[in-house]
Amino acid sequence: MKRALLFLLVSFLFLGNVLSQSLQEINELMNELEFGKNTPIEEVDILNKLGYAYWVVDSQKSLEFGEKALSLASEEKYDSGIAMAKRVLGVAFWTQGQPRKALENLNESRLLFEQLGDKEGAANALMNSGMVYADIEEYPKAMDIYNEAIESFSLLDLSGRIATTFTKIGTVLIEQKRLEEAKEYLANALKMHSENNFEYGQAEAHNRLGRLHLDLDEMELASYHLARATEISSKIDDDDGLLSSNIQMGRLYRLRGQFTEADRVLSKSYQQANNRQLRRYKLIALRELKLLRKDEGRLEEALELYSQFILLKDSIFNATKSKQIAALEFDNELDQKQKEIALLRENDKVKDLTNLLLSLGLIAISVIGFLMFRHQKLKNDKNKELMAQQQELMISQEELGKTELENAHLKEKELKQALDFKNRELTSYTLNFVQKNQLLTQLEQQIDEIQEEGNASKKLAELKRTIRSNTNMDKDWQDFRRFFEEVHSTFISRLNDKHPEVSSSDLKIAALVRLNLNIKESASILGISPESAKTARYRLRKKIGLQPEQELLDYFLQLEREK
Repeated sequence: MKRALLFLLVSFLFLGNVLSQSLQEINELMNELEFGKNTPIEEVDILNKLGYAYWVVDSQKSLEFGEKALSLASEEKYDSGIAMAKRVLGVAFWTQGQPRKALENLNESRLLFEQLGDKEGAANALMNSGMVYADIEEYPKAMDIYNEAIESFSLLDLSGRIATTFTKIGTVLIEQKRLEEAKEYLANALKMHSENNFEYGQAEAHNRLGRLHLDLDEMELASYHLARATEISSKIDDDDGLLSSNIQMGRLYRLRGQFTEADRVLSKSYQQANNRQLRRYKLIALRELKLLRKDEGRLEEALELYSQFILLKDSIFNATKSKQIAALEFDNELDQKQKEIALLRENDKVKDLTNLLLSLGLIAISVIGFLMFRHQKLKNDKNKELMAQQQELMISQEELGKTELENAHLKEKELKQALDFKNRELTSYTLNFVQKNQLLTQLEQQIDEIQEEGNASKKLAELKRTIRSNTNMDKDWQDFRRFFEEVHSTFISRLNDKHPEVSSSDLKIAALVRLNLNIKESASILGISPESAKTARYRLRKKIGLQPEQELLDYFLQLEREK
């Protein structure tokens, strides 16, 4: 109890402090306006700053300065000043309970800021529009606008404006009884405002946190936040914020059973709200006074206060509904205007495009007419010359065609002769290769017979080794491959590309098959038995994946024909 009384005493001491931050700023601006040598543009900026400063002090003065700034800025065609004046007027109308005028001015402000490329100004006007929708309890619309504003502020790295929007979102969430979500937003807002040393934002965040902790029945935390909100609001002359915090402090006293303190604070708050015609604060104070009288057992007084509460609540409800209807009408009119603007822009585009096409058409017709006339003239002038040139060209083409045809025939004949020669050379080399290996094989067999008779000598054994070493000489194969590739230049490369798994031995078998040599001839060339040659062919078929009915030679001929 002592702690609460101490906080209350501090609050009233700060309330009497006339050297507050807001009043100091207003006095400085007024001096600059009256005594400074200002240009009209500078005067507009000062008037807008005064309107901004009076938001939390006197909404009527805020409205007056905003209208003066708008008038002068319009005379000077100062678009940035007009946009800011519209924003000042929008918030001033909001504080006076005129949501339609507030939304009209804020929407015009946002659009003008966007045209000027002022993203911060546009985002601020958008966030203020969310405050208007929240005030008339259009919470989904308000939340959508707040989230859009946060995206814009985040891109601009404006932590202070993000914090203010967090406070607005937290307030909406409290109204929707989503207290845990509200606590997170408000805690972040308070932290960011503290880092930026923005006292108005701190007071507002403390106020909402105090209310939230009262709803959660966390009295100590509520007491701390409400005391801080009261202290800061007094310091900066935020009368609305101070009144709101005092009402919540009265609620805190009532819940703690401190009825005397509660009665004093709530009665004074009710009187202040009534004098200033702040009906929402008056309604909240009435509700708390009614509950206080009920808790005190003064039921007749509680019933009388309840009757006053119901009358005021119905009046506010009707006013709120009227504001909602006005806001809805504004939204509908805004949508209609946007559609009309879009239609006009589309019509203008069509009109401009039509004019452009007509102009281009006239130009095109003129150019085409001139070109046709010139073309016809040139055609007539050069007709005889062209016909003569065509005749000469035809004669030249006929002679050239004959020459090219003769050259082609000669070239084809030469190529055919060269190919025939290479084929004969390959065939001759292959036959010699076969005969050589057959002869060597016969000699080897004869030596074997001599050795079996037991009459072999050391020289015969050396002769046999010599024959074996010459049967499969690499040079013979190199010469063979060179002759083979001159005739079948792409065969081996294509086979390697399509079947990279074939070995050099497989390539030899493939080349012999391509020459249409039988197993015996292939075995003779390779220096192996016919059975081994047959096995080698089988392994080759398996590697290239041939079916049993497919012939190796047919497959190789097809491979050479592929492009």
